[in-house]
Amino acid sequence: MAEQLSWQEIAAILRERILSGQLKPGQPFPTNKELINEFGVYVSTVQNAVNALIREGLVVTSGPGNKRRIVRPLLERSVRRGGFLTEFGPRARLEILELKIVRSPRKLPAAVLKEMDPPVLRYLTRQWRDEIPVALSDAYIPEVVPLKELKSLISDPGTDLYRAMESLGMKPAICEESLIAGGSTPEEQQILYGVPVVVRITRKVYDKDGRLLELCFLTNRADCYEFLYRFPFEVQENNDKLT
Repeated sequence: MAEQLSWQEIAAILRERILSGQLKPGQPFPTNKELINEFGVYVSTVQNAVNALIREGLVVTSGPGNKRRIVRPLLERSVRRGGFLTEFGPRARLEILELKIVRSPRKLPAAVLKEMDPPVLRYLTRQWRDEIPVALSDAYIPEVVPLKELKSLISDPGTDLYRAMESLGMKPAICEESLIAGGSTPEEQQILYGVPVVVRITRKVYDKDGRLLELCFLTNRADCYEFLYRFPFEVQENNDKLT
């Protein structure tokens, strides 16, 4: 009887198939049953190999275990032109994890209290694109916006937040974002199903008069997004001469 391959060896074979293009970006990744039949090993060996590829970002999954898995898709550029539903249209879906008006400052993070006083509407969602969870959005909206009316509007997960604000007379005009990449926490891995690296974005949205309409903390999968920002290049005057 031939000696069974280790999970590390199986992971190396599958990794090479992905990197060589034999398994193409976005195509379904083989199921555990298919891999067990191919390599003649136990399910635990296969799962360890697959988990390693998920941690490396080479395989993307829509849930724990043997749920829908695909080969790492090509990175999609986020044009950041508005809300998630506006950006990705019918490919996008929001899952509301929490939607409530917070009235006690003790229940708000310090970073939120620096920007706004309660009551504050907290709008926590998981963002799905092509039925893959790609981001966690934790938004806080101050009372400058009619909170009860806004809460009612966005209780429908198919409603775009910024369009809902605009319908209430609070039109978003300016968006500022800061980004930092790093390893995901155990909680983030659970919510986004094992992704090892995330891009954390702090977003501030203002109206044309400079009033803060939203403070949002976004946690994005680094294996699903490419971010692009454009800005005017400022050249110093001639009094700062090259030497």
